[in-house]
Amino acid sequence: MPPQDNPKKRKPDAASTASTSKRARFPGRPQHTIRTMPTLTAYPNGELNVSRFMRAHENEIKSLEKAMKAAKKGMSRRAFQEVPRELRRRTGSHNPQRVPKRLRIQAFEEAKMDNTPTAKNKSGSGIGKGRVKWLRRQGIEKSRKGRKKRDKNEVTVTAEAGAKDGDAMEVDMAKGSGTQKTAKVKKRKLPKLAVPGMPASRFRRRQLNKTWLPTHIWHTKRATMTPPKEPLWRFAIPLAPATKTYRLTHRAATLRGAVAWDMSYMATIGLEGAEASLVGLLKGLHFAEEDVGRPWQDKGVGKKWRNGTRALDGWIFTREGNPPRRIALVTVIWSVPDHSETAKRKVFIRVHPSAFLQLWNEVIRIAKVQKPSVVVEDLRFEIGSIEMMGPAAAETLSSIFRPVNAKNTAAGSPESIWPTLAPITNSGLLPEGTLVAFSCSDPRLRDPPMTAQALQDTDEEALTETLADWPVDRTMTTPFIFDRKSRMAAGRTMPSQKSINRRKGAATPGEYPESRSTDPQIPMLIYVSRRTNTWTVLLPWKCVAPFWRGITRYPISTGGNPRFGGLDQIRQVSYEHSRPCFPFDFPGTNAGWIWELQQRVVRKHEWIKRPKGKRVEWNTLDFGTGKKGELGDPWACAWERLMPPRSDSEEQQADPEPGASPFQYMLASDVCALLDGHTTTQLPLSLPVLFTVKVSMVQRGVPRDCARVYRLPTNNAELREQWLALVPDSQHSGAARRQKRRAVTKDPSTEDRTRTLAASLLEPPRRRDGPPQAGDADYPRVPDEEDLVGFVTTGNYNLAEGRPTAIANLTLHRILQPRDGIDAGKRVHLCIVREAGQTLGRRPARTMSEDTAAGEKASDGGRQEAFSSDALADLTKDILEDVLYTITHRTVLASHRTEKLLRMQSAATQAESLALANLEPQSLKGAPGPQAAPNAETPAAKYDNGLVHLKGNPLKTTPEIVCPHCKLPRLMHPIRGKGMQHPDLSRQYCKLYPFVTEEGLDVYGNPFPTDMAKSKKERELIKQQQKSADKEGTPGSQDADAADNQGKEIKQLDTGGKPASYIPWHTCPSCKRSLLITRFAQHLEKCLGISGRQSSRNAMAKMQNGSGSGLGNTPLGSRMGTPAPGSQGDGIGKAKMKSGSPIKKLDDEDDEAETPEKKKKKKSSYIKKADRERLAKEPGSLKVKLKTGSFSKESFRDRDKPSASPEKPEKRERDDNDADGAPKAKKIKLSLGGKAEDTKVSAK
Repeated sequence: MPPQDNPKKRKPDAASTASTSKRARFPGRPQHTIRTMPTLTAYPNGELNVSRFMRAHENEIKSLEKAMKAAKKGMSRRAFQEVPRELRRRTGSHNPQRVPKRLRIQAFEEAKMDNTPTAKNKSGSGIGKGRVKWLRRQGIEKSRKGRKKRDKNEVTVTAEAGAKDGDAMEVDMAKGSGTQKTAKVKKRKLPKLAVPGMPASRFRRRQLNKTWLPTHIWHTKRATMTPPKEPLWRFAIPLAPATKTYRLTHRAATLRGAVAWDMSYMATIGLEGAEASLVGLLKGLHFAEEDVGRPWQDKGVGKKWRNGTRALDGWIFTREGNPPRRIALVTVIWSVPDHSETAKRKVFIRVHPSAFLQLWNEVIRIAKVQKPSVVVEDLRFEIGSIEMMGPAAAETLSSIFRPVNAKNTAAGSPESIWPTLAPITNSGLLPEGTLVAFSCSDPRLRDPPMTAQALQDTDEEALTETLADWPVDRTMTTPFIFDRKSRMAAGRTMPSQKSINRRKGAATPGEYPESRSTDPQIPMLIYVSRRTNTWTVLLPWKCVAPFWRGITRYPISTGGNPRFGGLDQIRQVSYEHSRPCFPFDFPGTNAGWIWELQQRVVRKHEWIKRPKGKRVEWNTLDFGTGKKGELGDPWACAWERLMPPRSDSEEQQADPEPGASPFQYMLASDVCALLDGHTTTQLPLSLPVLFTVKVSMVQRGVPRDCARVYRLPTNNAELREQWLALVPDSQHSGAARRQKRRAVTKDPSTEDRTRTLAASLLEPPRRRDGPPQAGDADYPRVPDEEDLVGFVTTGNYNLAEGRPTAIANLTLHRILQPRDGIDAGKRVHLCIVREAGQTLGRRPARTMSEDTAAGEKASDGGRQEAFSSDALADLTKDILEDVLYTITHRTVLASHRTEKLLRMQSAATQAESLALANLEPQSLKGAPGPQAAPNAETPAAKYDNGLVHLKGNPLKTTPEIVCPHCKLPRLMHPIRGKGMQHPDLSRQYCKLYPFVTEEGLDVYGNPFPTDMAKSKKERELIKQQQKSADKEGTPGSQDADAADNQGKEIKQLDTGGKPASYIPWHTCPSCKRSLLITRFAQHLEKCLGISGRQSSRNAMAKMQNGSGSGLGNTPLGSRMGTPAPGSQGDGIGKAKMKSGSPIKKLDDEDDEAETPEKKKKKKSSYIKKADRERLAKEPGSLKVKLKTGSFSKESFRDRDKPSASPEKPEKRERDDNDADGAPKAKKIKLSLGGKAEDTKVSAK
């Protein structure tokens, strides 16, 4: 059967089947165009301004080089290969939609040339494919449901005129043909939860069950996001960058650089009402209760906080409950008061999204009972935020967030103070809870960003006075971020990226576009948290993305760009600062308990995914007490096993809500006070209470999440002593080992060392001294379950402290439990940590569970001690003196060592030179024999057959330094500038001169390039003046002449500095010629054939010939043409023949120029004797050399005419006269013995 066409198979193009020639895989692209600028502004008043001229042509040169590179690479790279490697998709090279927009057209062209099908998003049904199909079906279904609802019943609501809120209203319900009237009371509306804005149609389907952050598109290409079907707190949140960032994040957050996070998922609750109502609401929620009333004082931080110039962090509690439960850590910000009677105040409450719903319900309940009422708003999708941390955070933010009309602001205002904060590298220098608010401009107008100018013009005294006085407290006005209209206006007036690009394209190259009155004024508020050491920026939701891109592209003054982080980096930074992170380290709150339940499922799923041979078999764990198996769930923190025993009545009363934590949370400071006997807490001790501690490992072992924390054994005194024996004694730290090493003989003999080595090899290995290590047979076992006190919530190796640490939560009732046979008053700061799945407990760790909070530093002995101001001043003075002494000592030591090495090398060089100079060459010796070894001796060294022995101190014996390469002495002082000394001009010195220190010159004595170049006439005039001055010369004394001569000779010694009117050079990328930058543009036009007379001729020739080959016709504009062969007859005169073709002359000249002229060998006039005899017998021709000075050209022509033969035309006349006009000697060939007509005269 004949083969049939497969309809599913791609059919080739008709154009491809018509031609049998192979199609090019990468077709040629059009020529690149170079944007140029008029150079009229470079010649003001007819003068050449080099700086302006260079700026005018800078863009052309860069564009030309860029176009040449792009044209070179354009034919060898596909579109998807232009994407950076870290941003490429694994299987997206075939789809043009999977590449950036700037490469999408090129990808479509390549797909078309390769005959690759592309999706058209169309279908025969008309609904569409992909997202278009889903959107249209969604709209059809929505309209169908609406029609059904309208057909079912119709409701009409009318209200009487003058009806007030709460009055009865008439409701007419038309159902069929009858009507029914009912009275309905209007209910009071409750605050509604915010709904995210409608996303774009192409992204709508992906945001059904979650919301994207403003920077979601930016993060998806660079970070690991939450799974699409498992969002966190109904947001798609970046978890961590796609690259390794653990150490880089630590360095950027603490040492150099900055880390930024998009924290727009943090919830914001807005409150509006009278100040008394707002204060009553916050007091009802027990805000900042741990500060003992400090926020409500009428002085200090509390007064500034209520005036809207400070931000305050603190815990917020539930309204009801005995005792009230902690909800979350929040930040409360007040608006600046207007000082009017009817003005209302506004408050922002910033809370983590995991605790938002619980706090929202509590705020609504307490807002109902406030008189006058308080308006509550959900601002989650109206206000976004960015957080930054690190030494360069202030520098980056001050450069990106630029105030509008900052030059016209008053002194002391936030707009004028903000740029001066760029040099701050430690947020602790600012006042506590610093808050700054103003309106800033669009950062895209200043893209790419530049390093902050304030870093170069830093005035430390002025900055110190500003931080001490902080005038923002007096000049702060109500921030526009509290106004909904301002927030919405900023989002609506944001220009598109296309309009921004047009404005940047119309601006002068290298400069930013000018601001306009229609540019958006974006309200912004920045506050600094001393608790977390972060800078937080609040701004409208739709304005976050432009500022985020500017932050990530900002060039930090110390190098690099700010890094970005995810949820893992937030936990890492908090962990390294020994600060628990909410909600991950707070299982005593509802948000932390829900997080723990979610992580149990995740850890169990990861364990199930592993192959059975690589899983940990929890049931086989043996702890040495006859019990096997892990305590509780191995992939969970089994807090249920730590619950205190309860009676039946207490269990019936304690019926927690779904998702509520069965534990209460207590601060570590309250626990310390409780252990010291100062009871300040209201929590009954019978309740299960958790508190956060920090655990530091004493020796080896890294604690991980879910690790078990045990106290020292309480029912086994022997086991307790074994664990206490493992604690290293701080009083005997390594002293015995150092003393033992010092006791060893300093210089043992070779025999003793050999004997000791043999004994150590034959001796059996002994157990190392000290306590047993993990894995040894006598290592103590893990305590029982009754000594289990808590679990590790975050553990790893702490880069900030250089040792493993962990953050754990312990139960209070087990810490306070009485211990059998142990003094209750004796405080012990030790615990035992065991990782889940391990049978060995690690060496006891010092904890801060009983005396120090997790956010503080603790000493080994217990509490921290405070120093007086005088002690701190003395300590600071001693440290500064030690630092200065160390720097000076190291500098002097390095200089001394360098100078001594140079003198040693000079002594060796002089001795070697003297030895080689005294060595007698082999050719001058009389008798052959072995060559003597070179030897020489100088006052500083002795040279003996290649070995140099120094004599004494080279700093004393070697007065000067000799170059080892050129063997010449070096100058010890510079020739000009600071520290110069006149050298001995009778000697020759090495060309490696000391560096010059003089204003306007570099270290080599060359002047820096200037932008004022002198014209040719000015340079000639200066040369003439110098020549005339040298010729005239005023007569003076011999001393003056000697000084002048010495100055000239010193100038000759100089390295040859460039003149003050120096103009840089540039190499042409085409012909590799080096030209002045002022003539470079003109050269490019000629070198590339863009302009010039010849280019116009070639163009006209192509236009006339059609094909452009130029064969057969003379180009237009040519003054002389080359006649075709055979176009002239034989009757042409000799004069025309002699004139020749100009083109031929040019070709001959080129050939002569290219081929070197060959010297002709002169023929001797001597004739051999045999030839003379033969010529004498037989008449013939004889060559005779005659002087032709008496003959002229005309006479030679007349004599040559009768004897000229028509077969052999004469050679062209050449003018070979000498420079003085006399003709050169000629060789004349005469025929003797013949007739007159046979006489032949020819000049050779």
